Amino acid sequence: MKKWLLVLVMLFSQGAFGKWEAYVPARLADGVAIASHAGHGGFVVFKQDYAFSAKVVYTGEIRPASVAGSQVLSGFFGVDRDYPVQDMKYGNEVKVTEDGRDYWMPVSFDVLTDMQKKLGKGEAFTAYVRLLGESGSRWIFLLDGFSSASRKP
Repeated sequence: MKKWLLVLVMLFSQGAFGKWEAYVPARLADGVAIASHAGHGGFVVFKQDYAFSAKVVYTGEIRPASVAGSQVLSGFFGVDRDYPVQDMKYGNEVKVTEDGRDYWMPVSFDVLTDMQKKLGKGEAFTAYVRLLGESGSRWIFLLDGFSSASRKP
């Protein structure tokens, strides 16, 4: 519990999302635990700054944006779920793993293209993510950027 409190304090004391330094080093599972203990559940879109940098593994798997991901993204951005700009920018999700657990994350086309060029399947990297909310039992992390041993953000 003390660890989560420290992470929460660090999250709320950080600045804008444009700088990777504002992303608190933590596991994705810790972000879910923090949000769960804060009383969130069902369908929720966060207005807090839940920004993390997490060590994950790139699986190379990509799929079209899920309904759950689109719902939370549209709530976060304050637009209709079928808003064309959202579909054009965040039309896909990428699968990463952390400690054997899979996470599908909405990702912008430019970040996804960069990942496909610079990361190999099974390669570990640092993901800069924001926990945007939950739809049903699925936590939605937006993958804002990444870095690997061979690439700096």
